[in-house]
Amino acid sequence: MKLNHLLLAGLICGAPLATFAEINIGVGLNFSAPISEAPPPPLAETYGPPPGPDFAWVGGHWFWHHHHWVWGAGHWARRPGFVWSSGHWAQSGGGWVWVEGQWVPAAALAPAPDYGPEVIVQSAPPPPQVEYYGPAPGPDYFWIGGRWAWNGGRWAWVGGRWARHPHWHPGGGWVAGHWDRRGGGYAWVEGRWR
Repeated sequence: MKLNHLLLAGLICGAPLATFAEINIGVGLNFSAPISEAPPPPLAETYGPPPGPDFAWVGGHWFWHHHHWVWGAGHWARRPGFVWSSGHWAQSGGGWVWVEGQWVPAAALAPAPDYGPEVIVQSAPPPPQVEYYGPAPGPDYFWIGGRWAWNGGRWAWVGGRWARHPHWHPGGGWVAGHWDRRGGGYAWVEGRWR
């Protein structure tokens, strides 16, 4: 009988300590609190071709571990139908927090749509909508911002998307399209790769 009382007392007294330890461990591993010291610049990683189809390079990054920065090496990962959008360190709350990478459906990275022949619209397009997007899925991907399209006699917003540069090279990128004033109206000038 006394043994049961001692075990019960030990569990009751030990519970707050176990809870405290769990909270501290969770905060350290999840980076929920900003880290005051900026991370070092990323290390250059070399890697060969992917081991097979549907593989993406998940680049390495710095981890905050026991009050020091530690490099975690990149690796190949496979997820058919998806591409990898890298994570990054961002300034937040007076320090640095890790923004986790994510798998993005490859369908979201579709080629630019064909809007058909040039159309002159008499009314000016509305101001562009603000779009939020994460980091690029790879070094040769660029954000093609959304735009207003004239559809059935009214303005309709076409959302932006990530697209892969067809012939990527240093200095390459996407030159955004725009609505150009023509005569008494507006015509869409399509964006292009440079």
